[in-house]
Amino acid sequence: MVSSDGDVTRKKRMLCLHGKGGNAASFARGLAPLVDATSNSWDWHFADGTQPEPNPGGRGWWTLQPGQRTYNAASLPGLDISMKRVIEAGPWDGLFGFSQGAMLAALVIAEDGGKQKEERAIKELAIIVGAAWPTCAAAKLETMPSDVVRSLHVVGERDVINPPAQARRVAEAFGANAQVFEHERGHIVPMTDDAVATYVKFIEHL
Repeated sequence: MVSSDGDVTRKKRMLCLHGKGGNAASFARGLAPLVDATSNSWDWHFADGTQPEPNPGGRGWWTLQPGQRTYNAASLPGLDISMKRVIEAGPWDGLFGFSQGAMLAALVIAEDGGKQKEERAIKELAIIVGAAWPTCAAAKLETMPSDVVRSLHVVGERDVINPPAQARRVAEAFGANAQVFEHERGHIVPMTDDAVATYVKFIEHL
């Protein structure tokens, strides 16, 4: 990337964290329109979850018992390993997380909130899509400073996997400056023209 005065500038780095049962490759395919739209200024990296899932090729960031959801689980085995992996692979300019990956992104940023700015693993922004309130691990979210990063929270009005009210609660933890983008569909990463335009405007700080 070359700036207007001819200097070569570094592209910013975005780490993407898929949802439970997904993987890096499938998430990359789903976000391709957004990656293409921002490729001049951002390098996109897609990580595989640390925990195996029963479906072929599926991964997760922590394990849950059958029928259990993150918001009602008493523990999240694997969370510490996943947080460590994200942090140690940084620093990152941004995080983009969906579902379980969105909750992991929020918890990593909350962990960053107790550090000096120059020591933080996430430097600039987060896009949190389809999150729920990670109840048993949420203490840091409840006390997180509001200025850790810029954040965009994507909420599906018909999300029956992670209740929309919980996604809004995660947004509230990021403070009054958190942006919320609501769509009419369910537990997805929306990729309509309107959604992509919203992501690009937020990412590029337009």
